[in-house]
This record gives sequence, structure tokens and C-alpha cells, in this order.
Amino acid sequence: MFACFFNVSLAQENININKTNSLREKYQVDKFYWVIYDNVCPYCRSATQHIKDLDWEGRFKFLSYRNPLTYKIFPTLTKEECEKDVHMVTPNGEVLSGYDVFKKVLDNLAATKILNPLFKNDYAEQQLKTIYEKMVKERSCYYNMSDTCPLMSK
Repeated sequence: MFACFFNVSLAQENININKTNSLREKYQVDKFYWVIYDNVCPYCRSATQHIKDLDWEGRFKFLSYRNPLTYKIFPTLTKEECEKDVHMVTPNGEVLSGYDVFKKVLDNLAATKILNPLFKNDYAEQQLKTIYEKMVKERSCYYNMSDTCPLMSK
């Protein structure tokens, strides 16, 4: 009986792996930087649009953390973690979150590559972190639903 259950369990696991691999092939996961973001937050949508506008090489794809497809394509991600902060899966399968995503975007956008040497110092790194923290604050502002949040009036 146990052997039968074990074989059925292994067969189901193989089916799930095959489905995941099929989805990964369909969406060409290993060809793009996949940004997992909050498609409800106006600030996040705006930032995403800016990236799309500057992505002249078509290197970035975007999925909402709210979309169940996200976790079918990237089964190692969890909705709870993605809800907290932006995530990225790189073409080589590396998973990044938070500031590391922001930095990776800057490093890989054709429009900002020329500036990359200028970002390789402590002062620039601190400025980039300040910009990222402002972005996080704007998202927090939106979700706190404060009357003083400028995003709430949009």
C-alpha cells in the first residue's frame, strides 16, 4: 500500500514538474529578467511603465505577485514574500528582492548602462538607496491609505 501511494505521489510530482517546465519554456523564462511587482499600487505601476519605456532591448518582463501564473512559472516564490517587496528572477534563475532588483534593473537597461560606471562608488550607492527607500515609502503611503498620501488622490 505504501509503495503504491509513494509511486502515485512521485507520478504527481513529475506531472507538476513537467507543467512547470512547459510553462517556463512557453514564457522563455531564461531569456528575460522577470520583475514580480504590485500591479495595484499606482506608484508600482508607474515605475513599471518607466522601466518598459527605457527597456529598448526588451530584456524585462513583468508579472503581478497577485497573478497565480507567477507561482506556476516560478514555484520557489511565495505570494507572502512577493507581497512584501518587489522580486526579480534573472535569466540564470537567480532570485533577487528589494534594492537588489532596483540595482539590477539599472545595470541592465540599455538607457542607463552608459551611466553604470558613475554608479560604482559609495556616494552613488547611497543616493540610489535613498531613491529606492523613497519608492518603498510611496508604496507604504498608498497602502496605509493616509489622507495625506499624494497617491490617494490619483
